[in-house]
This record gives sequence, structure tokens and C-alpha cells, in this order.
Amino acid sequence: MNAIAIDFGSSNTVIARWNIATDRPENINFENFSRPFPLDCLVPSLVYVQNAKLELVEIGQRVIDRGKDCAQPRLFTQIKRRLVANVNYVPKLDGIKITPAWLGSQFLRKLSEELRSQQIFPSEIILTAPVQAYEKYLRWLEESGASIFAPNLPTLTAPLIRVIDEPTAAALGYEAHAAGSLVLAIDFGGGTLDLALVRLPQSENISKWGEQVGRDRPLWTEYQADTIAKTGYTVGGEDIDRWLMQDYLDSHESDAEGKETNLSMLKFLMERIKIQLSESETASEVFFDITTQSTTEITYTRKQLEQLLQSKGFYRVLQLAIDELVNRAFNKGILKGDIKTILLVGGCTLIPSVRLFVEDYFKMGKVYSHKPFEAIAHGALRLSQGVSLQDYLFHSYAIRYWDRGTSQWKYQPLFRSGQVYPTRRPVELVLRATQPNQTEIALTIGELESRPLGGAEVSFEGDRLIMQFEPKAKENFQPLQTDASGEGIPQAIAMLDPLGQPDCDRLKVLFSISAKRELLITAIDLINQRQLLTDYPVAKLQ
Repeated sequence: MNAIAIDFGSSNTVIARWNIATDRPENINFENFSRPFPLDCLVPSLVYVQNAKLELVEIGQRVIDRGKDCAQPRLFTQIKRRLVANVNYVPKLDGIKITPAWLGSQFLRKLSEELRSQQIFPSEIILTAPVQAYEKYLRWLEESGASIFAPNLPTLTAPLIRVIDEPTAAALGYEAHAAGSLVLAIDFGGGTLDLALVRLPQSENISKWGEQVGRDRPLWTEYQADTIAKTGYTVGGEDIDRWLMQDYLDSHESDAEGKETNLSMLKFLMERIKIQLSESETASEVFFDITTQSTTEITYTRKQLEQLLQSKGFYRVLQLAIDELVNRAFNKGILKGDIKTILLVGGCTLIPSVRLFVEDYFKMGKVYSHKPFEAIAHGALRLSQGVSLQDYLFHSYAIRYWDRGTSQWKYQPLFRSGQVYPTRRPVELVLRATQPNQTEIALTIGELESRPLGGAEVSFEGDRLIMQFEPKAKENFQPLQTDASGEGIPQAIAMLDPLGQPDCDRLKVLFSISAKRELLITAIDLINQRQLLTDYPVAKLQ
């Protein structure tokens, strides 16, 4: 099968394909878009909008080579993070609203055009997503993949679109561990921190995973990877670059005026300093101020960087994330000491103090870090070779209802985080009208996310990224669909005839999850015993 995998990252994107001749994954390098060797497997996740109305954009390394990567209204970075965080800041260019979804689609479209120019026509496209991504992001990912990589193709000939979470893919992509082993993948990239504890397939022969396609389900257990626990936070290398930049400006107020006019260049230099400090104790870069025609040498030590990370709560977030995953694994009978193999993925894991932190946390385990960038894309390709996944829901889901007694919205949980799918039996609710002579009952469903005490949250104020810690445990209801004002849109509406009354049980609703992660609704009118909805698919869950 001619499959490709796309790991769309906050800072860089990796595209890989399955080489049938070598029976192994290989990176796809784009001469126009990829970074210079030895990082030519990475495409910078940048979009420069030349003309929004005509959909003329440039992406990747070409933006940097042509000097268009300085701060300006037509340059966009952190596209994935904005999609994941549901950012509402929408600028306008050439009369077009530049939404994160529009930018992400343009980025993928340019990649698709480049693939076709290289005569690469995949029959299967596997996309990766952060574990904390909301349904809105997953829906965009799947819909964009279908429309961009299979334009105007009939359904039978269009490539199959699949999605896998990033740390689970990373666990499959390292390939260096015994069949059936328990592995923890820590994916710490430019915009997200994701963790997944995965038990690898029992088959010793990885190359034969693909031979199981089409066989009966009982034979799949040997080729199934089990996702045991996972968690995620929206924090990454981009935050470090901004912290370094702000730290420098705060500590050099007397000569910061010229630098504030070129924050993009200063941030670029801070990224270079951060990368250098992964290999040396001291790093320096020269800043040229075009206003004063003067140069300034910027120097940081590794110790200074670590002190800054400590003050910003960077290690605290890492601690919270690992603790959260270990606790979830414990609830499934797995102890911290059982985790012997830890895989590091993403640019932030190249920071020495991050590796030391993980090694100190898992003193009984062994930490691997030899595939920091390509493991996710390579692991995602394993799905095309017959690997199946026993996965579970990362988010909890609830239905919103109006409480007449307290005159406020409340939420009835439907499926808790950790629910395995497909469900064996449906969840049943009996609903009443909330007011006399009600014509319909609307079902508004959303993701119910709980964060522990001190959890980190990332948000945007306009175009500015903010990270803050919650002083107490937080529960947040995010409707699966919203209108322009952010108000929840019902996933299903049951029309009532005769009209509904508050003192009478009126609707029995059955909720279930299919093998394709679809939330299905069946609604029965209890007055006339009429089935109003039957296994109606309302959303893809995560």
C-alpha cells in the first residue's frame, strides 16, 4: 500500500512514506520547503500570505530563504497551536478572514502540490494529532486531508484518511524495543507536551504486521498496540524562545528600544541560542540593529537558561504531566517501576536538563533519544502495515441541560476519560421538557475537561500567547460545535408532537461510540413510542 504520514508540528512538519522496496519508512525531503541538511527532513511550519483572495502563499524554508520570516502581518507561525487552542483572533488580509483553519489548509495544500509534482500519489494518508486536541481540530484535520489530498476524486479512488495521536505514533516509530514491551513516549515539541504509555504488539516480526490486513479479528491481537494512558499540555519550545527574548529585553532596558522594533529577529536569535545550549555550556549570537547600525552580542549560559525555565514553571509542567500519566497508569494496574523504556521525541527533549529530569524521575528505566524528529511520522506509517490500536477516549463527554431549580446550565457526564470504544452497551438518559408546551429537545454535547490543581493552561490574548497556572482544579465544558459568538450548537434536535411538558418523561436517549470513534444517538419518544433518531452520528470523539 502506498502510504504517507504527515506529522504537522507547531514549529516543524515531517512527511514520511513507506518504502515498499526496503519495507521501511523513509522521510520525504522537499527541495523548496525543507530545512538545510542535516535537518532536511523538517519543513518549517510557516505560512506567508502573498494574496489571500487568490490563495497565493509560500511555506516552509522558502519563507526564510526569501527573508520574509520577520514579524509582519502576512507571516503566520504557531498555526497548529492556534488550531488546538481554538483561538478566536482572526485578522483580515485582502478581504479574507485568515483563520487558523484557513492557514493550516493552505500549508497542507502546498505540501500536497509538491507531492504530486514528485509523482507521489498516496492511497492512504495518516495524520497525527496532539492527545489534548479538541474534536474541532480532529474534524478539521480529517476533512482537510480528504479535500486537499484527494481533490475531485471519487470516493472509491480517494486515499484513506486516518488519524493517530502523536505520542502513540512515536512509541511505534522507535522500532528498537522487544515485542509486547511497555514503552512511554514523551513528545515535547515546539507547541505541545504529549505523553502516551503504550504496550507494543506481541508480534516479533515487525515486517509481517502488514500481512494481517483483512484477517478475522481474533488473529489481530498479536498485531495490536494498546494505549494504556496518555495526557497532554499546550507548552513547548516556542514558549522558551519567547521567555528568552523577554528576559533579555527586561534585563537590558537601556538598549532594548531598537530591538523591540525587530522582535522577530531577536526571537530567531534566541531560538538559535536555545539550540546551541543543548550542545554547549555557553551560546552567543550577534544582533544587528538596522536603526542604529550597531551590533550587540547576546550571550547566555546553560545555567541561565535552566534558571529561567525554573522561574517560568517549565519543569513544573513536565512534572505535572508525568505525574498525571503515572496516576492514570496506576489506575489500570501499572506501577511507576513497571515503566522501563522511555522514548524522547521533539526538539525540547534535546535540552539536557529535560533528559536529566526524565532520567531522574524514572531511575529504574532507560531513556532513548536517537529519533527526536521522525519517530512520530515513522510510527504513524505502522498503521498502514497492519498494526491495529486498542485506544480509549482522552476527553470526558457530557450533555448540557438547564436546571430549573438553580436557573443555570449543568452537565450530565456520558463517557469518562479512559472509556474504551466501541462501547458494549449504550448510556441511557430520560429527558423532560424544561418549559410548558416545548416544541423540541435540543441535545448539546461537549468535551468535559478536568485539570488538576496547578495545571498549566495556554491561551491567546489577541495575537499574544499567555501561559498561566490554575490555582485550583478546573472543569471546563467545550461544546463540540459553536457559533461565531462561541455559543454551543446542538448536535441533534428531537421534535416533539404532542408538545412536551416539564412534569412528564418525554425522551429516552441512548448514547454509544462506534469502532470509528463516532458518537451515535438514538432517541425514542416515550409518549407515542416513536423512534426519532436511530444511531445518528453526531461527532468524532478524541
